[in-house]
Amino acid sequence: MKRVAFLAVMMMGLFSASQLSAQTKTAFISVDEVVQLMPEYKKAMADMAQFDSSLQINYASTVQELNRLDSTIKADSLKWSPAVKNAQKDKMKKLLVDLQGYEQSYQQQMQQKQEELLTPVAQKANSLISDVAKTNGFTYVFRKEALLVFPDGDDLLPLVKKKLGVATTAPKPAGVK
Repeated sequence: MKRVAFLAVMMMGLFSASQLSAQTKTAFISVDEVVQLMPEYKKAMADMAQFDSSLQINYASTVQELNRLDSTIKADSLKWSPAVKNAQKDKMKKLLVDLQGYEQSYQQQMQQKQEELLTPVAQKANSLISDVAKTNGFTYVFRKEALLVFPDGDDLLPLVKKKLGVATTAPKPAGVK
């Protein structure tokens, strides 16, 4: 009797497990591609280019000021008092230190600006992917970039493109590269 009860419980467990797996729908998507399709991404990239340009202009003006000061020191230093010479040399040293720290500062500022501009875009992309997945009945969505082997599932990108209003290309038939 115990065996029959045990087998009945096991059969019910296997049946319910197979029902759960039958209801599970998986998909994969390249989040990077979704982000790059979004109009907000294009604006963020334009803002990044403008920010980069302003940093480059600041750097160029510092180099120009350093070159001007160097020329002035070489041409006029014989006419100056020792106090004026020291002040001009100190000014030049400060500009050199500024230029040496520029590269590190540049990288930090660019990274900070990128995070500031792209974090909202990434959040919106994740929300969009989640909405499309729920609308189309997907239980799990995997990042394509993180997978070595893609699961048996659907590529969600065409559905996301459709929701964004971006033209999609027809999928290639199996076996065609």
